[in-house]
Amino acid sequence: MKSKGLFHRDSSKRLTLELFDIEANQYKWLCRAIVAQFDLEVASGIISNGVDVVFRDYKKGAQVVGLEWDNWSGYIIVAKNNDSEFLVRDIGGWLLEEGICESMEGEDYFAC
Repeated sequence: MKSKGLFHRDSSKRLTLELFDIEANQYKWLCRAIVAQFDLEVASGIISNGVDVVFRDYKKGAQVVGLEWDNWSGYIIVAKNNDSEFLVRDIGGWLLEEGICESMEGEDYFAC
């Protein structure tokens, strides 16, 4: 599983990292890997329509990130507050180191 990561701001101005080539059947595995690596705790119930969207929030102290998947964008990591932006960038760096991502792009990636 190699994906190109793209950092950008969503319409709510939150920092997001999109991994376009991650399939739905990889969502649970990738969530577990990120949660274990960054010692995250569940912050919300899992929400899914069973077809083309699934998401759940996780936290580490005041940092809250959404680990999400939809059939348009693939796997998405969303900073739910300003404190979480460093965590999203750290997760992106870890994904590169682990070889899950082959590259990272986006103006906000280079701001870290």
